[in-house]
Amino acid sequence: MEQWYRNARQYLKQYRFYHGIVEQAVNDWEGAEKPRRLQQMELYCQRVTNAIDSIRDERQANLLRNEFIVADGSQRVAYELSGLSKSQYYVIRKQAMREWLQLINQHK
Repeated sequence: MEQWYRNARQYLKQYRFYHGIVEQAVNDWEGAEKPRRLQQMELYCQRVTNAIDSIRDERQANLLRNEFIVADGSQRVAYELSGLSKSQYYVIRKQAMREWLQLINQHK
């Protein structure tokens, strides 16, 4: 597996972890000044979802959403919802990761 691909997957997995923290903390800090680290996590999550939303090919965007963004998402869920053959799925997933990584790096 190529290094850029491993990095992109790790970045998206980190999103899932941060998103869980941010979602839990929203109610706890509502109306109060949020800690700086929590603000950074929120910004990170926004950047990830904005980049996915900016992917031009809707199939690619949906693959990433269904794997990393939706609550019970996973690679299996994304594959099943895609309706693609396994080989098509992996080709489109790799294209989606590449485009997402380019978009996220543009907005740093």
